[in-house]
Amino acid sequence: MKVACLGGGPAGLYFAISLKLRQPDAEVTVFEQNKADDTFGWGVVLSDDALENLSKNDPVSAQAIKESFAYWDDIAVVQHGVRTVSQGHGFAGIGRKKMLLMLQERARELGVDLQFETRAKPAAAYQKDYDVVVGCDGLNSSVRSEFAEHFKPNIDVRPCKFIWLGTHQKFDDAFTFVFEKTKHGWVWIHAYQFDDDTATVIVECSGETWDRWGFEDMSKEEIIRTCEEIFADHLGGHSLISNADHLRGSAVWINFPRVLCDKWHHENVVLLGDASATAHFSIGSGSRLAFDSAIALAELISSEDSLERAFERYQEERRLDVLRLQSAARNSLEWFEDVERYLGMDPVQ
Repeated sequence: MKVACLGGGPAGLYFAISLKLRQPDAEVTVFEQNKADDTFGWGVVLSDDALENLSKNDPVSAQAIKESFAYWDDIAVVQHGVRTVSQGHGFAGIGRKKMLLMLQERARELGVDLQFETRAKPAAAYQKDYDVVVGCDGLNSSVRSEFAEHFKPNIDVRPCKFIWLGTHQKFDDAFTFVFEKTKHGWVWIHAYQFDDDTATVIVECSGETWDRWGFEDMSKEEIIRTCEEIFADHLGGHSLISNADHLRGSAVWINFPRVLCDKWHHENVVLLGDASATAHFSIGSGSRLAFDSAIALAELISSEDSLERAFERYQEERRLDVLRLQSAARNSLEWFEDVERYLGMDPVQ
């Protein structure tokens, strides 16, 4: 079997690994436009059950990843200076770059051909030369757009604005949410540790608050400086850091797009990861969706008697799990969109 993965993020790499474990003779090529060590995120979060699934599928890469995880069991909410802690959650964080490098190493060990700094051609250009073409090219998937009439994507762009930053301040005892009331409205952060020295800090606010702050007209440096001032009491003198050097000014802010496709496959092209479905970052399940779908797709391609049947079962079985997580994620993102309704309440409530 000859397979092309268009995209070298977690979904594409882990699918390549999972397929080679089941079909060592398969020729798997991953095409990625960025350099091997390029990444524009910070930390990745996985729950305990997600880690268990990785261990069952490939103990080698799972162990390497686990050894680099920062673990926590608590969620903390800071509001009006009161810190409320909820226990017993079980999460782990790892740097996105570190995880990608580990998956790349494991893929090479298994014989996957990794082609970095290679912009993929349209998926149709690979269909004749490859048995399977996997569209794992992320949130803004070109493969999904190319076959939009078949995949029928539903993309719901949500109103809140967020920016993905990092810091050397410690958030190593809990996944922490901090809500600050500013002169222009409420602004909040989602913060969690992912290595000994660095934490992810996602800054979020309503579109109206974003407009009143004038972030649209700020440079990236001004945006970061403003966010540092808003959360100065929680940063312990540390800076906020951006690694999105490819973006400028207000472009570093994102509106979350909730993606779901009516169909995940067309002929021998199949979607995987954020290309097929997204879940809001507030429940930390994006990577889990990608990994679980990669395992399922590799298993079904290797066990079913036809690709068509494998793709049909992949969509039937994974879609149900994805919809469950998307439902939980939607409840969470809508809570944050309406959070100002609740912030006058007692902190525990």
